[in-house]
Amino acid sequence: MQINVLHMAHLAIRYGAEKQLLDYLTLAKSTSSEIRHHVCALRISKPIYEELNSLGIPVITTRLWPWNIFSFLNFAKKHDIHILHVHNQLRFPLRSRILPKLAGVPLIIEHEHGMVWNTSSTQLIKWTNKLVNANICNSHAAKIMLERKCNIDAKVIYNGIPLPPEQTEAPAQLKTELGLSETTAIVGFVGRLNNPKGAEAFIRMIPKVIQAVPHTAFIVIGDGPMRSSLETEAKVLGINDQIYFLGYQKNAYHLMKQLDVVVVPSFREAFGNVAIEAALAKKPVIASNVDGIAETVIDGKTGFLVDCTEPIQRQKGTNSLPKAVVDGRTKELRSPKLPNTEILAEKVIHCLQTPELAVTLGNNAYARAVQEFSLERYCKDLDNFYRELTHYK
Repeated sequence: MQINVLHMAHLAIRYGAEKQLLDYLTLAKSTSSEIRHHVCALRISKPIYEELNSLGIPVITTRLWPWNIFSFLNFAKKHDIHILHVHNQLRFPLRSRILPKLAGVPLIIEHEHGMVWNTSSTQLIKWTNKLVNANICNSHAAKIMLERKCNIDAKVIYNGIPLPPEQTEAPAQLKTELGLSETTAIVGFVGRLNNPKGAEAFIRMIPKVIQAVPHTAFIVIGDGPMRSSLETEAKVLGINDQIYFLGYQKNAYHLMKQLDVVVVPSFREAFGNVAIEAALAKKPVIASNVDGIAETVIDGKTGFLVDCTEPIQRQKGTNSLPKAVVDGRTKELRSPKLPNTEILAEKVIHCLQTPELAVTLGNNAYARAVQEFSLERYCKDLDNFYRELTHYK
């Protein structure tokens, strides 16, 4: 029996949930299986459309409102769709639940990648829960949020991260490019410069680290609406000579391999792909003890988790703050806070001053990432879930 799956997602950028879907589809194309994939793109960029086209995946582009339900219905009938797999559309039950059922889609899976934290229209979600045949989420923290906010019971399938390809040419030498000496340690932040990522905590810990380990440089890989304010704060703290804002970098992984420590100070994070990418680069991670990050980092074995105690001030033009997050220690809901910058700095200093410990943590992190967070494992888990749902043997 062939299983036809239609993935519904925003595909304007290759980032987060979108990247996870595209990585999965790429691997699925190279794997022999009875599962055939199709895409309903709510929005799509030209490069991603061309990428899907090169994989031979049929695509329909529609926002799926009542007035264009017939094009969706015709596409679903033409390709004999058995499962609609909806990615990160919890806030839009009309699009993700009601209209697909009216179009006759037999089975609906909703996949939570982080939207539930900022979801407020929970009553309509609860009223239409029965239209969904199954729910998936990418961490136990997301499972807790779905249960508490929406009365949804979900199956946890952790994200899968592809092993980075080997660099075919000599990698750029970061220290040489930045004019740093070979003995200078480098501590890095990787992520979008928007408030959930907590980059301000990274900036604020730097003076404490410099005091203990003066020959340390700090890099920020990523861009976003907070970049200007973060650069200003660095100047106010008098650290702008030791911090480098590199902007978005396509080769972030190869830069990460040249770091000594990676800091993940998010105050809300459904899973925490950066922590796994750092693990694949064999780097220790110092991270917030919150949400899914507390599941990607084992405190004292693959890195360190830091409790969140410091208040957050939302900046204009950034994402709204969630009312609650999942505390990594207690697994209870609490208000969002930044990680304690004093302890964040202490853990970074500890890794820099005991490099043999940093190597051990990085090796442990790599071994765990390959075993538990591989893209192959994710593909296998998801495919088996499709089979269970359709009773395919």
